[in-house]
Amino acid sequence: MMLYLIGCESLGVRGLSCFIKLGSRSVLIDPGVALGYTRYGLHPHPLQAAFSEITKVLLTSFWHRATDLVVTHFHGDHVPLYNANPFQLSLNLMKKLNDRALLWVKDYGALTPCERTRFEKLSEYFKNRIVYINGEYASNDGLIEFSGTHPHGLSRSTRVMVVKVGEPPHSIVHLSDTQLLADGVIDKVRSWSPRVVITDGPPLYRLSGTVRESVARKAASNALRLADYADYVIIDHHIARSIEGMKWLDRLRREVGNRIMCAADYMRRPRLLLEAWRSVLYNVIPVPRNWFIISEYSGFGKAISSYGDVIEELVKSIPREVTLDELEVKRILKDAVGDSRSYFRLRRW
Repeated sequence: MMLYLIGCESLGVRGLSCFIKLGSRSVLIDPGVALGYTRYGLHPHPLQAAFSEITKVLLTSFWHRATDLVVTHFHGDHVPLYNANPFQLSLNLMKKLNDRALLWVKDYGALTPCERTRFEKLSEYFKNRIVYINGEYASNDGLIEFSGTHPHGLSRSTRVMVVKVGEPPHSIVHLSDTQLLADGVIDKVRSWSPRVVITDGPPLYRLSGTVRESVARKAASNALRLADYADYVIIDHHIARSIEGMKWLDRLRREVGNRIMCAADYMRRPRLLLEAWRSVLYNVIPVPRNWFIISEYSGFGKAISSYGDVIEELVKSIPREVTLDELEVKRILKDAVGDSRSYFRLRRW
C-alpha cells in the first residue's frame, strides 16, 4: 500500500488531501485545495499561490489515476468548485480527466444548503457513478469502508465522513475535519486497528482562554488514544495554521515519540506553514495586497514561474521536523530570496 499526502497546511496550502494506492484500487480523498482568502488582514501572498499551483497539478494527476474519489464534505478546501477563486481548485479543470472513477459522498440529506449546490455541480460530471453513504457502509470487496457522518469539530452544522482504506494490519484511516474532538470517531478507529491515521487537529488559532485550553486538552487526549491504536498518527490541517498549534503537536511528539507527526514529517519534507507565516511573507517580499486583482491572476503558471527558485531555496534551507518561530522564518526567507535567481522578477508584482 502506498500513501501520498498531497495538500495540507504543513505542505504550504489548506487541505487534507491524500492518494492511497492499494492493488487495483487507487483512492483519492478530499481532492481540494485552498488558501485563506484573508488572514491577518492580508490576501494570500504570491509565494503561497505558487504552492497552490503545485498542489493543483498534483491533484489533477492523481484525479486522472483514481478508481475511487471520496469527498468527506463539501468545504472549498476539500473539493473542486464550480465557482473557485484563484486559490481554489476549479471543477472545470477536472471534468474530462476521468470517466471511470466512482464518487463516494454523504447522503444528500446530510448536506447543508451550500454543500448541496456544490455537490449538484459535481454530480453533473459523475451522473450514475455516485455512491451515497448513510451510516456504516463498505464496498463490495471491503477495501473501502465508511463510518457515517460526524461533527466537523466544533461546528454542528456540517458533518463529515470518516473512511478506511485497506484491511488490518495495513489499513489507512482518514478522519477528515473531526479535529480530534469526536470521541465516537476515536472508538471507531480502535475497532478498525489501522496502521496509519490521518486527522485534522483542533483550530487553536481561532480560540482563546479557557475554551482554548479545554479543546487543546481533549484533542491531545484523543491523539494519544489514537497513538495506542495505530503505528502512525498524522495530524495536520487546522492545527498547522499557527505556530502555536504546531508547538502543541511537538509536545505530543515528545510524549510518545515520532509516531505522531504532521503531513510534512511523513512526506520527509520541511514544515512550510505558509498560512501561519503570511505576515512574514509580506514583510520580507512586499507586494500589493491586491496583487492578484491587479494582475488578473488566473491561478496557474504565473506564481510558480516567478517563485520557483525561492521555493527551491526554502526547501533546501528549512530543517525537517522543526517548527520555526517568526524570526527564524524571516531569516531563512531573506536568505532564500537573496540566493534566488527569481529575486528581480519578484518586483514585477
